[in-house]
Amino acid sequence: MNILIAPNSMKGSLSAFRFADLIGQAFLDADPGFFSIRKVPVADGGDDTGQVLTNALELKSYAVDVLDPLGRPVKARLGYAGNVAVIEMADASGMKLLQPHELNPLKTSSYGTGQLIMEAVCLGATTIYVGVGGSATVDGGTGMLEALGVQFFDSSGNKLHSNGENLSRIAITKGDLNLPAGIEIKVICDVENPLLGEEGAAAVFAPQKGATPQMVSLLEKGLKNFADLTETLTGKSVTGIKGGGAAGGIAAGMAGWLNAEIVFGGNFILDLIAFDQHVSWADLVITGEGKIDSQTFWNKAPYAVACRARKQGKKVIGIAGSIEYTEQSLFNGVFSVINQPCKLESAVQNAESLVYHAAKELATLIVAVRKI
Repeated sequence: MNILIAPNSMKGSLSAFRFADLIGQAFLDADPGFFSIRKVPVADGGDDTGQVLTNALELKSYAVDVLDPLGRPVKARLGYAGNVAVIEMADASGMKLLQPHELNPLKTSSYGTGQLIMEAVCLGATTIYVGVGGSATVDGGTGMLEALGVQFFDSSGNKLHSNGENLSRIAITKGDLNLPAGIEIKVICDVENPLLGEEGAAAVFAPQKGATPQMVSLLEKGLKNFADLTETLTGKSVTGIKGGGAAGGIAAGMAGWLNAEIVFGGNFILDLIAFDQHVSWADLVITGEGKIDSQTFWNKAPYAVACRARKQGKKVIGIAGSIEYTEQSLFNGVFSVINQPCKLESAVQNAESLVYHAAKELATLIVAVRKI
């Protein structure tokens, strides 16, 4: 029986690659002669997007010295080959680089992401894919733009550090983008939120990054100021762009200043990795993520995987840490790895064991049923 294993990451505990490895090993341990395994980890613009695309596109991985969200040196990964580069924003500007007490979107900057873009261009890339999930920033992309050559000043001519706190003070820009003509940038995201408003970058995402209600108000004001400035200088309105609020507004900033195209990760990435060919091989498709809930069905990676599987008439099963909502017409079954009451911290710490044993139980059941 051909089993295609295509999970997203289990956020906070397992990468998509480790998730796939554990499921695959469990199936082989259940009956190595019965199952043939193919592992194709997936992503949607969030965790592991960089590594998924680097592997699938057969790019070389480079370690690049950049500045983290608080301006400290850190190593970030960059995938590159030929004229294509892949960047994962979280590697340079992500929450994973900060301690919980350091989260503060007034102080954090996307400067390191701009450094990765510049390095990709220096290597020779003309097509750059940027996965923007997991960022620690709400700076509208001003930090990224600063790394690419744009300087920001207040109305008195004082130079501003590019972060969320200073967005509302920007009045003047100097310098030009240090990018050659012909650079194509695609921003891969997994949300459709606009830049401003109740569903915007500040209101929805800033609290996840450490913002208080007072900070949210200041960030909203700053993003509005930067959007107005962007329209004045570039002639482009970024406030109504679908997905412009992704990663603290960097998606809108890249669309306005870099002519970037915002794409929605689930299906876009599956197309890039020729996922339908893998589905054709499979008898059963298994996907998963940390939590399968209503957000999954907003074109997150497991939803996109399930749709591709069902389109070809294949059975599809979801495995998750927790389940709050399921669309039974899409999945043939959804299973939680939690087999008894436990706290989130315990589940995260024991994620490998929980995933392995849940997958092995599933595999054992499949073998028993198919052999009847």
